[in-house]
Amino acid sequence: MIKILKNLGEYKSIICLDGDLPCDLIGKINLPIIAADGAANTLIRNGIEPNFIIGDLDSVDSDLLCGRSHLRIESQNSTDFEKALDYIEEESMTPAIVTGIDGGYIDHVLGNIGIFSRTRCVAVSRDMVSVIVEKEQNLEVPMNTKISIFGMPQCIVKSKGLRWELDGNELSISGKSSCSNRAVSEQVNLKISSGRAIVFVYTKVICDAGSACTR
Repeated sequence: MIKILKNLGEYKSIICLDGDLPCDLIGKINLPIIAADGAANTLIRNGIEPNFIIGDLDSVDSDLLCGRSHLRIESQNSTDFEKALDYIEEESMTPAIVTGIDGGYIDHVLGNIGIFSRTRCVAVSRDMVSVIVEKEQNLEVPMNTKISIFGMPQCIVKSKGLRWELDGNELSISGKSSCSNRAVSEQVNLKISSGRAIVFVYTKVICDAGSACTR
């Protein structure tokens, strides 16, 4: 288990986007659930009751809104994800665990990642945890798992605990990245001296051609 998922006390809500939702995990976390529009369909279908539904509500089944707290914001100047973020900020429910970023159309995924990169939240999917690092981050991770680091939009980073260590490397979302690196220790340290990074960590040991482990 990644350490940031053990320290759930620092998070105050869960935002569910209309992507691939890890409903088995969501159902185990005792935090208020904010469904962004169509995410409510998936949650309710899996027996999970959102505490609040928000968005332009063009995707959620209209009959599901009856008897459930919701807010329709028709403005197209912001996405449903941004509407949910604005809501939890107003309600002092930050930082949040964000789910459903991945899955669906690639343009939606890229848009979600861009919005997520401006937050202090953590993103969780079925097999991955994503965090934004601005200064220094210690990660407790499975040995031999994959870790990918991108500048958002750029950063200078040093690492300790990776197979291919970074020593003041400049990374950017449109240039060089550290994609599919490997954890050679259960403790990985990242130091960002400039900019900010988005870090993707697989939650399980990945045994493939790039690893030293065996199946």
